[in-house]
Amino acid sequence: MTAIADYVAERSPTSAAPQPLSEASWAPATLIAFRFCFLYFGLYVLTTQMLAGMVPNPKFRVPVLAQLLPMRPLVLWVGNHLLGIQPTVHPTGSGDTLFDWTAAFTLLLLATLGTVAWSVLARRTTSYPRLYKWFRLFLRVALGTTMFSYGFAKVFPLQMPTVFLSRLLEPFGDFSPMGVIWYSIGAAPGYERFIGSAEVVGGLLLLLPWTSLIGALVTLGVTFGVWMVNMTYDVPVKLFAFHLVLMSIFLIAPDARRLINWFVLNRP
Repeated sequence: MTAIADYVAERSPTSAAPQPLSEASWAPATLIAFRFCFLYFGLYVLTTQMLAGMVPNPKFRVPVLAQLLPMRPLVLWVGNHLLGIQPTVHPTGSGDTLFDWTAAFTLLLLATLGTVAWSVLARRTTSYPRLYKWFRLFLRVALGTTMFSYGFAKVFPLQMPTVFLSRLLEPFGDFSPMGVIWYSIGAAPGYERFIGSAEVVGGLLLLLPWTSLIGALVTLGVTFGVWMVNMTYDVPVKLFAFHLVLMSIFLIAPDARRLINWFVLNRP
């Protein structure tokens, strides 16, 4: 009986479950990747519309910090002196303006320099288990609330409106690629509610700690689909959607080996 109990304990899922990014020493590449992702994604959330989306009440929403001090002059300086361009801040409803791309490049530079400095100053640090847990929670909330904001705008069909008469009378050849996809979805409110529900479900699963992995998987599928639509139909939210894909991948990455074993290799 003792031998049987020992065998069951060894084979049980609880004892065999891996501990991704635990207190054990991380590989040097994992340390560098975490430091970079912590700085880049943290700055991106804090300086873009994602921070505003984390606050449900519009009265208390934070403005886009990339367009305010001290980020705005820094982005303009990077554009003028390093890239040789002149980005300007003119709110147009697009997330792919020259200023937005320059701001992303600026954050990339800051995160790279910060990673180098962090790695030099913390040479003896071998892991960040507590910081990783808090940052993962921060990213889950940022990504989940973004899914809520976009999802509910489709569950209650607002983002893609029903096709109105002037559009029905307009020649198809006059439509922009974005207009084609926008009003195609608007013409099918049931489908719009369906894809909105997928975004809401992904956000809800992300916010619950015991379902955060499947939430990240659902969100990856949804955001990758949105990004492909934006790329192929020229919807001007390509940069933002791509970052949602990257954040989903970051949340999935620590469990990548387990997922490959299960989905691909058919292993426990």
